[in-house]
Amino acid sequence: MMISCKKLFVFRQLPAVRRCLATAACSTPSATSYRILSSAWSGSTRADAAQVRRLHTTRHLLAKDYYTTLGVAKNANGKDIKKAYYQLAKKYHPDTNKEDPDAGRKFQEVSEAYEVLSDEQKRREYDTYGQTAENMGRQGGGFPGGGAGGFGPEGFSQSWQFRSSIDPEELFRKIFGEGNFRTNSFDDFADSKFGFGQAQEMVMDLTFAQAARGVNKDVNVNVVDQCPKCAGSKCEPGTKPGRCQYCNGTGFETVSTGPFVMRSTCRYCQGTRQHIKYPCSECEGKGRTVQRRKVTVPVPAGIENGQTVRMQVGSKELFVTFRVERSDYFRREGADVHTDAAISLAQAVLGGTVRVQGVYEDQWINVEPGTSSHHKIMLRGKGLKRVNAHGHGDHYVHVKITVPSGKKLDKKRLALIEAYAELEEDTPGQIHGIANRRDGTQERVRSQEQEQLLEPVQQQRDQDPPSQDKEQLNTKAKTSGRTKRKEKKRKKAADLDPDKATATAEAS
Repeated sequence: MMISCKKLFVFRQLPAVRRCLATAACSTPSATSYRILSSAWSGSTRADAAQVRRLHTTRHLLAKDYYTTLGVAKNANGKDIKKAYYQLAKKYHPDTNKEDPDAGRKFQEVSEAYEVLSDEQKRREYDTYGQTAENMGRQGGGFPGGGAGGFGPEGFSQSWQFRSSIDPEELFRKIFGEGNFRTNSFDDFADSKFGFGQAQEMVMDLTFAQAARGVNKDVNVNVVDQCPKCAGSKCEPGTKPGRCQYCNGTGFETVSTGPFVMRSTCRYCQGTRQHIKYPCSECEGKGRTVQRRKVTVPVPAGIENGQTVRMQVGSKELFVTFRVERSDYFRREGADVHTDAAISLAQAVLGGTVRVQGVYEDQWINVEPGTSSHHKIMLRGKGLKRVNAHGHGDHYVHVKITVPSGKKLDKKRLALIEAYAELEEDTPGQIHGIANRRDGTQERVRSQEQEQLLEPVQQQRDQDPPSQDKEQLNTKAKTSGRTKRKEKKRKKAADLDPDKATATAEAS
């Protein structure tokens, strides 16, 4: 009697019996038996000819589908898996879902699924031995030996299993931190109970002077350091770790998959080769704890608003972002600063010096005669220190002329300004209270008191020549200058040769 092996997967060629297994997955967990006889037993005994073998594919345990647990596709990336885990973990967290009695179990299932699928190696093993087992007709069993297992001589006995070594609560804190929905949340000292998570970030406020000159500021941060109780041994004081009994102290376990043998990290000791029977109660067997420490942050001179510095604090990185307050006096553009300097009307006309406040020290600037308002004076190298380069920026001083108000001037100063207005020429438009004369000058009808105040100014004005005689005065000055030069030459010649000097004088 012969049967068709067209849809059977041959695993092993026996001397007299061909052992086969159906490739189609069983749709129900009911037991299925195949009676396989060999049609040829040449060279075999009668007992072998009568031998009948039965292969049972009873599904004892249903394989866990982690993708279905998280509700993601098998080709989902890490970001989608993390997002799905966060939503489900928050939904089934015992603190937020107290009405559902199965919330705790679902929360553990979601955590276990994420722990496997978020790790590339564990996900690879699960895809190989947990999912493909169904395609190979192995959902009725797994592999002896705890992990993926292999085909034992008695058939299939157990399914692919994963044993989590992280508490679901700790896994949730490790990834997302302590959520606000917790009713008994830890304080900021235990945001990361065992030092898990990313580097710590903080924002530091600075005044403009602190940012410009640099300062050392003390801050309190969480530092992951050696457990003070067990000194990093992870065991209770007075005890020692023993050898891992699952991997026999090798740190690896052997997984058989039919004709293949694979070595992987021991899931019980995580490759440490040790088994801690009495873990430290302070660090819970981690060897390190989060401790509150005061750390001095050296703020570099010239730091800008929004800049971030990175510093190493123990085995952890600390990122400090600076928030610099605005200054009422300085306006910053990179390493350059801009300030305003007010000068009087007399300083603008006659020139002078003015003292301005600098970034690191006060500066004296020279005001040229005739300086106009909003004139910009540059003080090279007097700006802020460059953080990522050598040297300093520049300090730009914007000159602003302070115009005196007529209401605040006394009678004498007001009369002097009015006198200047009368003497001013080329005035664009008109000046209030001052009328234009035919000759282009200004005049104003003044009171007797103003006449007395302006009498010295008027006397000086009368002594000055009229404007139309300026050209004549210039010509006269030039002629006088030539005459003086000739006289000087004549005297010099007389000293050298008196006779020649007399002849030169007569010729002139």
